[in-house]
Amino acid sequence: MEESVLDWIIVLFSGPESSNRCNGGYAKNKIIFWDEAPGAPAWQQSTGKPIKTDIYYVYDGVFRDMEDIANNKLDYSAITKTLRPGDMKYKDFNGDGKITPDDKVRRDKNSDPTFQGGFNFSLTYKDFDLSVLFQGATGGEIRVGTDESGSIGNFVEEFYDKRWSISNPSSVYPRLTDRGNQYYSYNNTYWMRSTDYLRLKNVELGYNLASSICSKIGIGSLRLYANGMNLLTWSKIKMYDPEAVNALGQYYPQARLINVGALLSF
Repeated sequence: MEESVLDWIIVLFSGPESSNRCNGGYAKNKIIFWDEAPGAPAWQQSTGKPIKTDIYYVYDGVFRDMEDIANNKLDYSAITKTLRPGDMKYKDFNGDGKITPDDKVRRDKNSDPTFQGGFNFSLTYKDFDLSVLFQGATGGEIRVGTDESGSIGNFVEEFYDKRWSISNPSSVYPRLTDRGNQYYSYNNTYWMRSTDYLRLKNVELGYNLASSICSKIGIGSLRLYANGMNLLTWSKIKMYDPEAVNALGQYYPQARLINVGALLSF
């Protein structure tokens, strides 16, 4: 999935008896007027942006080694005393040759998706029936949290596995952060993740024993079924549930459930 774009690929089943339903809603908002902070640059103002947006430094890669640092032409002294290999690079948004809080830029998105929708279909063929529900959303983003990582908490596995190190001097993935004592621990776009997703929310397959057989064995009806919830999710964000709104991951994730059962009547 590209950021802000949800590619819906749905195979429609046809049969003697089938039904399909699709629903969705699109909603966005914009601040028409806001009493902006005096002197705030135009790219940090919230007027004209959705509510609940914030400002971030724009991530621009990682200082791979000391040579990379030596070739750096930007002044980072406003946010750090010393640059080290594995530190993040930021974009000089205002072009003054310095990385300062004025280089933070307001985002166009918040954690609320602009589109949410679903598609369900059901199919009956002879004594079998099948129902499937997809749901999805697009247009939102979340900052994945690192506030507790380091001295008092664990690291997110993805950040740990891909981290810059002496043996893996990446120019894309930074050194690990320790609870905010690096200038890049948060407040930059590296930590932002799209929450676009498509989820196979529910599937149920059932079989109804023929009435002629039921009457022979002395029962009214028998239905056997198997169903599952949250079976598959397609999303760029792998470390969190894309429906989560808590940046620190402090939430109970949606469970994957599989059930089998029988409905018997006399």
